[in-house]
Amino acid sequence: MDYSSYQTEDFLTDDSFVAYCYAENAEAIAKWENILAQNPDIGKKMDDARELCLLLSIKVGAAEKAAGLERLKSALEETVEAEQPEGRIIGLRNYFMRWMAVAAALLIMAGAFGVYQLNTNATGAALYSAANDHNYTLIGQTGAGERKFIRLPDGSTALLNGATSLKIATDYNAHNRHLLLSGEAFFSVTKNKHKPFVVITGKTATTALGTSFKVESYSGAGVASVMLSTGKVKVECTQPDLEVADVTLIPGQKATLFKGDKVFTQTNFNANDLQNWINRKLVFKSANLVEIAMKMKAMYGIVIAPVDKAGDSISFTGEFSGKSIAEVLDAIGFTNHFTYKQDGNVIKLIF
Repeated sequence: MDYSSYQTEDFLTDDSFVAYCYAENAEAIAKWENILAQNPDIGKKMDDARELCLLLSIKVGAAEKAAGLERLKSALEETVEAEQPEGRIIGLRNYFMRWMAVAAALLIMAGAFGVYQLNTNATGAALYSAANDHNYTLIGQTGAGERKFIRLPDGSTALLNGATSLKIATDYNAHNRHLLLSGEAFFSVTKNKHKPFVVITGKTATTALGTSFKVESYSGAGVASVMLSTGKVKVECTQPDLEVADVTLIPGQKATLFKGDKVFTQTNFNANDLQNWINRKLVFKSANLVEIAMKMKAMYGIVIAPVDKAGDSISFTGEFSGKSIAEVLDAIGFTNHFTYKQDGNVIKLIF
């Protein structure tokens, strides 16, 4: 077959190419890697089609294909009758090529919408299920209050926050780049359209091609979130008992999944807050206890237990860079006349 003439719509309607995009079987992967090796000129077209396939999560079933082909057939017949000049015969292939892009779009939209309606989080849940069934290797782990910088085999990097573990698939960077995260980490991803970078947690799956983002999903916590710094990512729910629609983030956006919710909450965030987190810098300006607790949870993964009205008078202004939990709490406590007791990741203030 002459793959040099393949257009985007040809790739997207080829079952083996879709299987290759999702790394679903070795045969499809080997086939298309061989095709690319023999036809290097189609690399750009393959990249574009693959990116579109992953973006739209194309999983078109037989029924959707049949319906799409019927629409295509009708459109072609109507077009031939309406546009063919009298006394002139025009090859059907010309009309086919002219309308294929439209027909492919109909197929893609119908298939993607059908999957969205029937199971909006099937891909994320399947990823988490597969991750538990495959062999993953622990590559980094931190204790409470500890941080660790890790360079991955493909050149991507991960900055692990406290009480975090990161595992990578044993075949990482062969056909895909899958990781298992429990805790919180910031990722800077080396661009590779052929190998999607997917961070899988018990609540979310975040897919990127080349970007930087932070994922928070501590085991036992009732909330998970993704903050995007650069590029674009798709965030999915990995919990099979929840039907949660995927979301796509642009820089400066945050997706949060609260316990029991059936939709991601999307908000904007201050880029300085993320940069401060990366630099382990805490900045307080007349901060009350609510703000102090929120920022310390984001930085150290600790929870300040609710207090009575004595906590209403707390106010603090200051900056900390690379300081421990104890150093920060000692300083805030000194100016606000309280001590504290730590039990695991819970802090109880004593007035």
